[in-house]
Amino acid sequence: MIYKNYFLPFLLLISYGGLFAQPCSSEQVLSSTQQSVLQGLLPVLDAALALESKTKIDSLSHVLKSIYGEEAGKPEKSETYIGLSNSSTWLSAPEVLSLSRLLIGKDSAVYADLWKMAKGMAPPLYQPNSIFLRTSAETAAGLLKIASVETDQQRKQRYTFWAMRALDSLATQQLSSGAFPFPDLRVYQDPVFSPIIQKFLLSCGDDSVLVLQNGWIMDDKGSGEFKFDAGVIANAYYEAYLLTGKQDYRQRVISIAEYVLSLSWNRNYNYNTFASLALTRAFQLGADDEYLERAASTLRYSVRPGQLSNGRWMDGHNAQSRYHSIMIQNAVPTIQELSDADPYLPALDTMIRRAIKNMNDYTLECGAATGYRWLLKAIELPVSILPSTLRDSCEALIGRYLNRSASHGNYFDVPTAGEYLLIAQELNGLDEKLSPESMWEVYPNPAQEEISIHGSLPLGPCQVRIYDVQGRCWKEDFFSHLSESSPPISLQNLPTGIYYIHIRSEGFHQTVKCVKVN
Repeated sequence: MIYKNYFLPFLLLISYGGLFAQPCSSEQVLSSTQQSVLQGLLPVLDAALALESKTKIDSLSHVLKSIYGEEAGKPEKSETYIGLSNSSTWLSAPEVLSLSRLLIGKDSAVYADLWKMAKGMAPPLYQPNSIFLRTSAETAAGLLKIASVETDQQRKQRYTFWAMRALDSLATQQLSSGAFPFPDLRVYQDPVFSPIIQKFLLSCGDDSVLVLQNGWIMDDKGSGEFKFDAGVIANAYYEAYLLTGKQDYRQRVISIAEYVLSLSWNRNYNYNTFASLALTRAFQLGADDEYLERAASTLRYSVRPGQLSNGRWMDGHNAQSRYHSIMIQNAVPTIQELSDADPYLPALDTMIRRAIKNMNDYTLECGAATGYRWLLKAIELPVSILPSTLRDSCEALIGRYLNRSASHGNYFDVPTAGEYLLIAQELNGLDEKLSPESMWEVYPNPAQEEISIHGSLPLGPCQVRIYDVQGRCWKEDFFSHLSESSPPISLQNLPTGIYYIHIRSEGFHQTVKCVKVN
């Protein structure tokens, strides 16, 4: 194998740096020798990823870690930090709802015209550096989450209208392939993306006239850029479907996943996690098992090999906290869906636990260098993956972030507010805790007309209540004996939305989230 020639000299020159956590304010600095060797070896990895040569990917990645040496896992540029609050107490759902009202009210014109962002019609002053389709999708999903717990009916209707108008406008932008185009930001003199786009179009040569059409980049030429938008938008439509039951949103998710299914792996680890996220969301909406298998194999062979034993990713780009946190956020849904017998689970369990611990420890040591949606996803993992001590630390860190957001506004946006409000309603608003021995689930989920409650251990006299996200009880049933043979529970008169199914018996209680769709 040709990459062996690059490896041997570095066994003597560079120590393997994967065991060490990156210090605060560190920056990856590679020697000219390291850069030269990497330039020769990275194209070999590109080819292995494109061909999906799994053994070769693992071997090459091990070699690359040795070449990076002690620089492995350091971000490509020094990060800035924000000190968090000393208080780790979670804010209540009403408190965060009030904050979200202030946030939305301050820039209500932006949210009212969110559909323009979804069309790429935003001028530079509209939201600088944020006119991408993905931003409109994430913001719309966040508005729907906030609307789902909003007690003010006028606000609820307004947020829902803004969000669905944006998502419906965004749907018109989808290409026949299932992908979404990327706007040519050079016309706005965007300082970040203008040079990147210019370099990309030059690399396309004569094909650039086909790639760039009417101010939109219609094809990423296999670079993986479209995976980013595809994953974000698929996730947004998935969440929107659960909250609204609109069938078109479900179909958008599946069409995006079909597009992603055809793509090969590439070297940018965070791009690959966006692909796995889109595939997982399609699987969760009832699509074929092929989607989940592809999502899991993508994480295992195009994300996991680049991770160091300390939890960071080896290259300077993905070692940045914002991308590290994105990979956690994107990978959790896939890992949650894997069965105990899945062959990918052990490696991915280790990957996500290391990644969360690294980010948790790094934030405690240095301060916040990115937002906290990754933490909100992390605490959804079971104790078998996220040990209770690490979970407690993550939950405390969420509180510290939240209190900083409340006092200074840092890292508080509509998607984060929406994500937190749904969790707060479940944990704080309803004041229920999952029992360690929880064995029950609701099927089907999402559901339309009725649900059945399935569990491995039968319960004696049992009360089942169905609450909405505002804590209102819509239905109550009593069972003298609850088992898999118990009759189903009708949802016929319940509006579309998210519900919490409370199962309570002597010495046992459990809350299961369920989604009612049309």
